[in-house]
Amino acid sequence: MNRGFPSNCGCGAGITTFTSGTQENPGRPFFRCETRGEDHLFKWVEEAMLEEVEDVLPKVEVHGTEIAKMKAEIEELMEICLNNKIEIQKNKAVTKCLVVYACIVSVAFGAYVLY
Repeated sequence: MNRGFPSNCGCGAGITTFTSGTQENPGRPFFRCETRGEDHLFKWVEEAMLEEVEDVLPKVEVHGTEIAKMKAEIEELMEICLNNKIEIQKNKAVTKCLVVYACIVSVAFGAYVLY
């Protein structure tokens, strides 16, 4: 028998959802083959739902693990980005100092050459 929500009976016929009217299971929904034969599909909806959830849980766990890895990678990349920003700011300050120093040296050299 197929797990989860059935799409058709093993005989190839479609299935229909019904609601039980018995005293033992009043209002309980179930799937049944449209042919209503004895050897045909009958399945309670909550059993099908449980199978669906059981089958999807491992996939959810895998995705959860992948998401945790991605979060860790993002945090690492954000730290690298912050370090790069700090390094760029330092390099800008050093560049400004070098430009000022070069200007002073140029002026001093120019003054030396002229006198």
